[in-house]
Amino acid sequence: MKQWQAVIFPLTLTALMYGGSLVLKSLLLMSALREHMNFGGGLSFNNIKNLSEEIVACSRSIASDVLVWRTYVVAPLTEELVFRACMLPLLLCGGFQKSTVIFLCPIFFSLGLQLGYTVVFGSYASFLFIQTGHFLAPLVAHAFCNFMGLPVLVSRGKGIVSVASVAGIVGFLWLLFPMTHPELYNDRTDNCVCWQGYCSGN
Repeated sequence: MKQWQAVIFPLTLTALMYGGSLVLKSLLLMSALREHMNFGGGLSFNNIKNLSEEIVACSRSIASDVLVWRTYVVAPLTEELVFRACMLPLLLCGGFQKSTVIFLCPIFFSLGLQLGYTVVFGSYASFLFIQTGHFLAPLVAHAFCNFMGLPVLVSRGKGIVSVASVAGIVGFLWLLFPMTHPELYNDRTDNCVCWQGYCSGN
């Protein structure tokens, strides 16, 4: 088992879908820094110290917020454990085809939550789990998507965001299968679609 690939590759792949969002957030951050510099907030030691203290205070506030823990830790962990790590192997070993399971399991997931986006994300998370055989892959993708929200595809007056969105989508589609190939994540697969070895009857 190769855990680092199960974190880095799916996270990179998922981040490609957020190309426009990441560019927009970067532009907003640069604009805020530029504005801060224009109003006498240069790079003096005191300004850097104040900024560091603000970051620490903000981090403490975030770490003590129950909603943050629910959204970015507990929800992805429990949802991926129940809807991916438990249900997918059962459906696969029950004789369902991979493609059927990829679209069937998210329907169970979305019935308990909101529908449209959860079906699309659930299919992607199911695909990640089946291809990689790792619980970590859909877990980090889920936490990242919860953090980012819905992807930004266009932004008024910022054509670069649209270009980044299109480039990210093209990159995602181009790299989807190469970056989720089972041999990248497991040394042996034994032709078992549920990664547990139960399919062959051994």
